[in-house]
Amino acid sequence: MAVLASLATTVSGSATALAAPSQPTRSTRQPTNPEVLATVTSVTPDTVDANGTITIRGTVRNTSTVPMTWVQVSFWRSRDPITDVGSLDSVLVSPITMPVGERWFNEKNEASLDNITDPEATQTFEPGQTAPFQVSGTAKEMGLTTPGSYLVGVHVQATPKGRDRMTVGRARVLTVVSDTATKAQLTPVIELSSRPSVGLDGTFMDDHLAGELTGRLNALVDAAVSRRSTVVIDPALLDEVTSMAAGYTIDGKPGTGTQAAKDWLGKVRPLLSSGRVFRLPYGNADVVGAARAGRSVVLSRTQTALTSDNPASSLPLAIVDEAGALDRRSFSAISSALHPEVVLSAASSPSESSSVVSGTTLIPLTAGLLDGGPDHATSTAQSRGRLLAQTLLNSQAGRHVVTVVTSDSDLAATEPTSWLTLSPLSTAVGTPSITSPLPASSTVPTSLRGSWWTDQGDAARDAADWGDILGDAELARTKTARTLSRATSVNLGSAGHSQWLNQAMASADQLLAGHSITLHSAESFVMSSSSNALPLTVTNRLAETIRLKVVFTSENPQRITIPATPVVTVRSGETQTIRFAPRASSNGVVEMSAQLTSPSGRPLGSPHQFVVRATRMDDIGWIIIIISGAVVLGATLLRIHQVRSRDGTGAASLAEELSEGLEEATEHPDEGAAPDTPATAPATAPAAPKTSTTPVTPGTPPEGQAETRHASRPGTSSDSRTEPRSQSE
Repeated sequence: MAVLASLATTVSGSATALAAPSQPTRSTRQPTNPEVLATVTSVTPDTVDANGTITIRGTVRNTSTVPMTWVQVSFWRSRDPITDVGSLDSVLVSPITMPVGERWFNEKNEASLDNITDPEATQTFEPGQTAPFQVSGTAKEMGLTTPGSYLVGVHVQATPKGRDRMTVGRARVLTVVSDTATKAQLTPVIELSSRPSVGLDGTFMDDHLAGELTGRLNALVDAAVSRRSTVVIDPALLDEVTSMAAGYTIDGKPGTGTQAAKDWLGKVRPLLSSGRVFRLPYGNADVVGAARAGRSVVLSRTQTALTSDNPASSLPLAIVDEAGALDRRSFSAISSALHPEVVLSAASSPSESSSVVSGTTLIPLTAGLLDGGPDHATSTAQSRGRLLAQTLLNSQAGRHVVTVVTSDSDLAATEPTSWLTLSPLSTAVGTPSITSPLPASSTVPTSLRGSWWTDQGDAARDAADWGDILGDAELARTKTARTLSRATSVNLGSAGHSQWLNQAMASADQLLAGHSITLHSAESFVMSSSSNALPLTVTNRLAETIRLKVVFTSENPQRITIPATPVVTVRSGETQTIRFAPRASSNGVVEMSAQLTSPSGRPLGSPHQFVVRATRMDDIGWIIIIISGAVVLGATLLRIHQVRSRDGTGAASLAEELSEGLEEATEHPDEGAAPDTPATAPATAPAAPKTSTTPVTPGTPPEGQAETRHASRPGTSSDSRTEPRSQSE
């Protein structure tokens, strides 16, 4: 009988070994990098009582470089319940090999085992190959009888080529075993926000909202209504969806989300008047990061961006700090500038109650509640398991559990159960403390760091110049505030702010680069006086009316300068002539450049080069001509006087001629301006009287000399000029 008993024991052991091999001495060895990656995709049900059966589904993938035989997945569990939040925190950061726990082989119909390849090793699991698995275990059969939170999961065993049989993969997940006394409460705050999609000029940069309005955002609104949850909503999202409902374009083509936008707004509008909705800062701006950096202008911009026509403008303000970056100084700055009604922050320990500081209620967020784990795994099953375990442990410790819900997976993780009830935010307030639970200072990094503040400063200046050119200061101020608030959105993540801002500022960049504004002019201009009105033309190919001026630079400002033109308005598609007036101080050729600028002087595009040639014939020129003529006339009359003195001509006659000559010179200056009239022409007027020096025939009346003299004044021939000279000589 003893032999039979021994034989039976041997056979039984062999059978057990066949179903599930015993752990060899090397089976606890875990490769530095698991050679098979086990991923849990679902745990059903996500919570059970002691009589319930837990089923784990997932996939395994051979991540090694060698084939494996007899790959087997088995149910694994730790029979030690997790008793408090501190223990849970330790589990979440523990190595995947801890706690040791036990594999479960004894489920009916071998349901706790799944052979990926056959035990006879006729099949291989090749490198890169993936296969699904499913294993089950009954809670009380596995020793999970005490209500509480537990670690369960799977172990993967295999025989890699050239190696002993070993554990090649593991996965862990949290679950809750409950009884009738198990109770917990959760406050999920549903956040309606999205990555911003509208640029500075109000056009849509992409159409991602069209899909979200029928997917994620639609599911969140439906859950907010059915759960009667507290909601926080981004006013910028309402502006964008309202624009979509009115019809919009993407790169000139009609957007696809107009009807979805109308339907979504139809659900949201009644929700806004429910008394359970708060508004976020415009664009879901990271006001905590801005306050930490001392950038108060970011806080004020969120107020400027929100106009009275926005449906959320009258809602109370809520600040959400999921990163836990808030500290006392930044909280004070936010409270003073924005006066929020409530602040939800993970910086405040969940062990603390809510507090009221400066009229603002501060409510702790339960950090990491939706982060999944352990082992940094973030599948829906792991997120759900952690939330259930963490919520139960916090509730058992008398703490309010508050989290922010932003996705479909968050909704799945926060579903109520028989022992988990959902409550509005008001239940988390309780009796607030007057002592701030925030740290004096925070070292938690924010998403607004690095070169971001330089990028935003540059964008703010560009936006201001863009508004200056468009001419509607109030509209430009609002659009600038909206764009810069959106650019600090928490939804963009730390790496996305600058990239999004560059795309949003494309319209301003195009305008300031002058690509769609053309300045035309001749290659050269000729000035005939010290100042002339000369033309330039400006063509505006933008969709907007613009205001600008032209500023000139002279290579020789001592010779020629050109003042800036007045500011002109050029409509879309219009070509307009602009007059400019050069000022010359001397003749010459000077190279000039003309630069289009904003009204405040911001250059637009590249300068245009041209030449100005000054040939002055103005008042100074006429004065020189008249004086020169008078000098010549005086010299001529002096010569006549000398001749007459020698010939006996009277002084009175000479004085009369001198007076008349000067009178003609001053009354007819234009005659001297003609280019074909010699400058010495006035000297010919008195030439005729010189002929009177020839002796007169007796009996001729003396008046004949005067007649002859006056008849010859208008002009004489060359002979009449030379004849007297020969006589006198």
